[in-house]
Amino acid sequence: MTEPFSGREQAAAARDFAAQLRWWRSVRGYSQGRLAQRMPHSEAMIAKVESGERWPTEDLARRCDEVLQTGGALAGLWPAVRVEQQASDGRRRRRRDADGGSVADARRLLSMVLADTNLSATHPFVREALAALDGADN
Repeated sequence: MTEPFSGREQAAAARDFAAQLRWWRSVRGYSQGRLAQRMPHSEAMIAKVESGERWPTEDLARRCDEVLQTGGALAGLWPAVRVEQQASDGRRRRRRDADGGSVADARRLLSMVLADTNLSATHPFVREALAALDGADN
């Protein structure tokens, strides 16, 4: 799920994406509602992306390209939008394991185990696991 712009001015790439989406919809004769009917996204989502209230998703970009036959114009703009979104909300991609936990979460848990001398004595793998996680960051 994407977050709203939180009252900030819409970022340049997102603004360009919104303008291109509106232009392609207009050229193809689609209303927001008609476009939404051809996609698994709602009319409200399309309206919010066009008005800058929501960040477009990669899926929305790809599906709009398909329905509006843009030749990939919107999907081509999406990576720059994603960079702006991550910069605006302070998120960075974190490495995740198969269960969805992050390296930082694992390091925190192992450090807590290591801090408890009773547990670290019964689980000697803790130091090796922490060393392995340190190596995963490099």
